[in-house]
Amino acid sequence: MHSLFYTVLFPPDQQGQGIKQVENLTLRQVKRFSPSPETALRDVPLVVVDVETTGLDPKADQIIEIGAIKMMGLKPIAEWSSFVSTSIVLTDDIIRLTGISPDMLVGQPPLEDVMTQFLKFIEGSILVAHNAEFDASMIKSACSQMGVDLEWPYLCTLKMARELLPDLENKKLDTLARHYGLTFESRHRAIGDIKVTCGVLREMFEQEAYSIVTWGEAKHYCIEN
Repeated sequence: MHSLFYTVLFPPDQQGQGIKQVENLTLRQVKRFSPSPETALRDVPLVVVDVETTGLDPKADQIIEIGAIKMMGLKPIAEWSSFVSTSIVLTDDIIRLTGISPDMLVGQPPLEDVMTQFLKFIEGSILVAHNAEFDASMIKSACSQMGVDLEWPYLCTLKMARELLPDLENKKLDTLARHYGLTFESRHRAIGDIKVTCGVLREMFEQEAYSIVTWGEAKHYCIEN
């Protein structure tokens, strides 16, 4: 009430009585992580993330499953995943693609609860995803809905593959898995895709990107977010 900014945020009405109602006024939280360029990649956790969604539009569609595996020195050290309840009706195409049916989402936690857990899990970590622009857009949109502006670095294994493996027929996750001799436990499910992405990341750093040591060197493969 006595803050210097109180009358700026909540100015008196024209009669000087009470507080004028300000439409659409919301206070937002900014969460960001920005390691210094000199940070050795072996000294910072990398969290490989994947989302399953109701569609491809970050504004209209929602996350229905999100998973993450935390790596240190390119070795998994922790795993987290969750379904997310949604009011959006799943299409037959999404059900076939993900293997997630409407009954699997009944009674699952709401988006805000899940994203709160996710943000806690990724603290102090660099995020990694295959085709990170999509995952980043869905995660950023989900955070925005709960009043959080997320500013976080994403290392993109698709971007890495395009530069480091130019002769490969394409850079899809399935193709990279075959190239490195990796197999899926479950395709188009968060943790199943993440485990393969972890393997792809490890193989690329050990075979093609072995000279990259610091975050400043790896940031070349980061997407703008």
